[in-house]
Amino acid sequence: MVIKKFNNMKKTLFLILSGAIVIFSVICICTAPIINHAIYGSSSWNTQNCELISDQYENEDNLIKKNTYKLTLKECRNRKAMYGLEYSALILDVILGFVCLILGLLHYFDIAKPFEKITGIIGLSSGVIEFILTMVYLGYSSYVFTNGIVIDTNDSYVLKRNKDWALADLSDESRNTYKCLFSKIEDYGSLFAKYSDLGKKQYNYNKEKSQAVSGSEFKDCQVDMDDIMTCVLLDYAIINKSSGTNKCKNLYAAHIDSIENKYVFDRWITTIIFSCFIIVCDIGLSIFGFLLFKSSTPGL
Repeated sequence: MVIKKFNNMKKTLFLILSGAIVIFSVICICTAPIINHAIYGSSSWNTQNCELISDQYENEDNLIKKNTYKLTLKECRNRKAMYGLEYSALILDVILGFVCLILGLLHYFDIAKPFEKITGIIGLSSGVIEFILTMVYLGYSSYVFTNGIVIDTNDSYVLKRNKDWALADLSDESRNTYKCLFSKIEDYGSLFAKYSDLGKKQYNYNKEKSQAVSGSEFKDCQVDMDDIMTCVLLDYAIINKSSGTNKCKNLYAAHIDSIENKYVFDRWITTIIFSCFIIVCDIGLSIFGFLLFKSSTPGL
């Protein structure tokens, strides 16, 4: 009696875990940032020519341009890897999970008793394959999310800013010198926002900033990437900038009139969370697949 209950429990849990993998995988496919083209330009990540960028990097002598190519090459390689992994891992999760779900249903209703050993092997191998692929995808996705640099609809990087949208503050009024808030010397990437920053208010629509008028410091003291590029070589930028008759106390990034960045952030976080759920279910599927195989194999 106890053995029968244990066998039924194994079949039930095998079925539940398979179903959970299918559900979580479908959710991930519906929220995945690349599959759904939520990230600007992600549809062409797999076709980017990283070798060309590598050659440009090797042949460039200008320090700022060389840093640009170095950063672009790193981004290119990470994006291509994530693109392939997102499609292969999530689609395979759905397919293998669905196969195990069908087998689990057959065993739950005692229709496929003679094939219990085969089902155990399929469950074990599916769990292991899904675990490895999903884990690698999760690692790459999390890395690009926290380290990847945002590209906007103008095909340019998004400047990093504080909660007041400031990029730099005045440090020496006589020399028009502004201390850069976000920079590391010769680290081009430190100037730009990462995908993990996009949930913050300074990267989305703000009524006050959007409606700022000429004469206000925020409107008159906005700068672009060219203005702030000195920070790549130094820890400050020398800029002739004033707000009316007063010197700018801070330099600001331009306002953003959309909430698209928050949308990308939310989708990406959701995919990462449910990928973790898939991994947990994969472990359970492989365990109960092994138990089904063991119980149907004499001597084990």
